Amino acid sequence: MPDTQVDFMAVGAHPDDVELGCGGTLLRLASLGKRGVIVDMTDASMGTRGTPEIRAKEAKAAAKVLKADRVNLGLPDGRLADGWEAQKRLIDQIRLWRPKIVITHHWQEEHPDHQQTSRIVKEAVYKAGLAKLDVAGKPHRPGRIFYFLGVELHEPSFCVDISPFWDDKLKAVLCYKSQFHHPGAKAFKGKTDLASPEFMEFLSVRNRFWGQRIKRRYAEAFVCSELPEVSDITALSGERFA
Repeated sequence: MPDTQVDFMAVGAHPDDVELGCGGTLLRLASLGKRGVIVDMTDASMGTRGTPEIRAKEAKAAAKVLKADRVNLGLPDGRLADGWEAQKRLIDQIRLWRPKIVITHHWQEEHPDHQQTSRIVKEAVYKAGLAKLDVAGKPHRPGRIFYFLGVELHEPSFCVDISPFWDDKLKAVLCYKSQFHHPGAKAFKGKTDLASPEFMEFLSVRNRFWGQRIKRRYAEAFVCSELPEVSDITALSGERFA
């Protein structure tokens, strides 16, 4: 049970999605003294490699690296659907943790579970603030939803410099020893894109691409369907290529 309102809630379809999409940003927020929670929507039971039990242990280890709390809603992997059951489970967490913002998948990702998660988040964020909704807890509506960018190329609303946190982002990702390439990866059977050496190179290239857009080494990109405001424009004058 949280003892205070958290600053952010990061919602992923599966354990490891948040690490890949916005792990560096969560590390930066933690360095600023911000507190957050990761919510995994599904049990990862459809994963080719490993088991839900293994993924749960890996997710716990990754959350420790990211310095965030973590919750798994236990919804069925591969059959995730935007409906009241899924929305209510997330509404319960929103009212419990009372985050200021929510971070999740872009609504046009390739993976169907990622698309459904994005839709569930949008519905749940709004409904969690309805005073007459027949759900336990006090109404609470986070102020913004920020969508991290996955494989698909969308024009971001902004990027976050994660250069100082790149190594720890990789450390969090590689907590999922059942999913990604590493020296002992052959202990887990099944061929997937994520388990190939090329995927880790792709991850680096993707974050380097967003980094060069803001003249930094590594960055993560986000879309906001609303226009995000800037309070101090002088804060945008950081040293280039730092």
